[in-house]
Amino acid sequence: MWKGSHLRPVIHDLRKGDHPIPQRLVGLLVIISLFGIGHHIDHIIRGNHVGWPLTSEINAFTFSLLSYPFITLGLYLGWRDRAGIPYWTGLFFVSSLLIGYVHFGPSAIEPPADIITVYENALVGWFAFAWVVGFTIVLVTGLVYSSLLLIRQSKGAAITSSRGE
Repeated sequence: MWKGSHLRPVIHDLRKGDHPIPQRLVGLLVIISLFGIGHHIDHIIRGNHVGWPLTSEINAFTFSLLSYPFITLGLYLGWRDRAGIPYWTGLFFVSSLLIGYVHFGPSAIEPPADIITVYENALVGWFAFAWVVGFTIVLVTGLVYSSLLLIRQSKGAAITSSRGE
């Protein structure tokens, strides 16, 4: 019988702090996902730089949609102790590079003007741009946090191996 019995150990582990995916990292993933969904909705509202599955064009929009299955896969594998901090560090690194290159790089495909000037109301355009900046900040925060966890994890492994444990 289901009755949530499979989730109880996961919730219990999260409360104790013994779960393979740190609770703060899960919180960052939720915030990142909300920012990502909001940014994709903004693309659809603006109607520019939208790609497959809404148009026939394969572009950065299409590739950025892959972040959701990668987050889901990472959570699934992480809760089974098969994907750890290196997975999240890699995902945050690639995602930060993608959003940085696409929106802020010297040869940006979708520069800030493509976000701000599309809206009739400049305030809405600036809000959409601030959303992208916030999204980028949260992604980089995830990268820094997971990198620090990775360094701490590797130092812990080095100490354990030097003790002969």
